[in-house]
Amino acid sequence: MVKIARSALCKDLKTIIRIQEKIIKARDHTFKIYERVLKQISSKSLIKLEAMEQQLELAYKDRNTAIRRYNALHQLGEMAEGMGVDLTAKLPENEKVKWDLDYGGVEAKVLESGRTAYSASSRKKSKSSISQDYQKKNGKVKKKE
Repeated sequence: MVKIARSALCKDLKTIIRIQEKIIKARDHTFKIYERVLKQISSKSLIKLEAMEQQLELAYKDRNTAIRRYNALHQLGEMAEGMGVDLTAKLPENEKVKWDLDYGGVEAKVLESGRTAYSASSRKKSKSSISQDYQKKNGKVKKKE
C-alpha cells in the first residue's frame, strides 16, 4: 500500500514539475516580449529627448540674442541721454494727439476654439479729419457740391 501511494505521489510530482516548466517557459517568452517593447519605448524616448534638448538649446540662443540686443539698445540710449538727446519725444505714448481713437477701437472676438482674439484699429489724424470733427460737433457739415 505504501508503494502504491509513493508511485502515485511520484506521478503527481512529475506532472507538477512539467506544469511548472511550462509556466517558466511562458514567463521567459513574456519577459522577452517586455524587453523588446521596453527597448522600442526607450529608443523613441531618447529620440524625443534629443529633439527637446535641441529645441531648448535654440530657445536659449534666441533668449541670449534678445538680451544682448536689449543691452546694446539700453547702452545706446544712455549714451544718447548723456549727449543731451531727448528720446521720449518720439515714443508712442507722447504721440496721442496724432491718433484718432474715435475711428476704431478695441474689439474682442471669441473664436471656435474658445480663445479670444483682440484687434485694435485706429488711424492717424489728418488736418481734414480734425476740421471734420469740429464740424460734426457743432452741427455745421459742409455739403459737397
